[in-house]
Amino acid sequence: MSKWKGERLSVEIYGTSHGEKIGVVGKGFPAFTVDEEELARFMKRRQGGQGMGSTPRKEEDKPEFLYVENGDFEAVIYNKQQRSGDYNDLYGKPRPSHADYCSFIKDGTLDYRGGGRFSARLTAPVCIAGGIAKQILEKKNIRVYAYLSAVGRVAGKSYKDGVTEEEIKSMADFPSLTKKKEMAEEIENARMDGDSVGAVCECVVFGLPAGVGNDYFEGLEGDIARLLYAVPAVKGVEFGSGFELASMKGSQANDPFYYDGETVKTKTNHAGGINGGISNGMPLTMRIAFRPTPSIGKEQQTVDLIGKNNVTIKIAGRHDSCVAVRALPVVESMVCLALLDKGVTL
Repeated sequence: MSKWKGERLSVEIYGTSHGEKIGVVGKGFPAFTVDEEELARFMKRRQGGQGMGSTPRKEEDKPEFLYVENGDFEAVIYNKQQRSGDYNDLYGKPRPSHADYCSFIKDGTLDYRGGGRFSARLTAPVCIAGGIAKQILEKKNIRVYAYLSAVGRVAGKSYKDGVTEEEIKSMADFPSLTKKKEMAEEIENARMDGDSVGAVCECVVFGLPAGVGNDYFEGLEGDIARLLYAVPAVKGVEFGSGFELASMKGSQANDPFYYDGETVKTKTNHAGGINGGISNGMPLTMRIAFRPTPSIGKEQQTVDLIGKNNVTIKIAGRHDSCVAVRALPVVESMVCLALLDKGVTL
């Protein structure tokens, strides 16, 4: 099991990819009533078996709440589509770029069925907690959206080009603002080649008031980034213009303030809506880099930790060709949990 403890909330997830069930325990949430239909729609975005290079493993992912008491809750999802036999040939042979070798060093684990406790399957219970947080925030008119801005070598529209909430809400068949066909083809070409492809996800938060966060160790960027880096396959996080700021002059990077009626706004948003670890009232903007899925159909080099020799493996099983597609609600979940933990609904 793995636990995050924030300033007000805590979330603990448990179970394994090929175990009987996975689950989540949440504590410290504001009292809530779950909109189960809305939560089901949110959870479905994370499900496999929906094309776009996602794993053929299609779990129902229907949460069963064991209790909900004054903002504390526990919910489980029962696994029904395990195929553990796909991993028989991998016993003691760590898959490149997975957690297999590190978990062996840490606790002696040699069983790599589906990644065990490190599997992205555990993002399903994360989405239960995140989906609840999202519903609570939306009642306070704080809206959180994630979409793809790049897949492999195909770059689409970014918030850096200017984007409205209406544009994001109008996404339909593919979760990107532009280049939908090209991105889908990039994923399919990787799948047909027995390979995978990485992606860049963007997340934008509208309606967050100024004054949320604090300085240094309690800063909003750090709290959000901590949770985003907990998502499997995330290898980079930036806010606003991010790394581009390093090549700018201060006169270019600064966001000038102005009055819009009685509301203070900034003419640009290079800072991504955060100054000094505190929200400034502009939309929060962030980019998240996802590495290509390590489980691929090509032959790869590794070691046999039992035989103590070098070997090659070919990974069977059901895997995503681009994990970022199904990770979008997970990103939203992490951002919503971080914001709710800051007390924005109080």
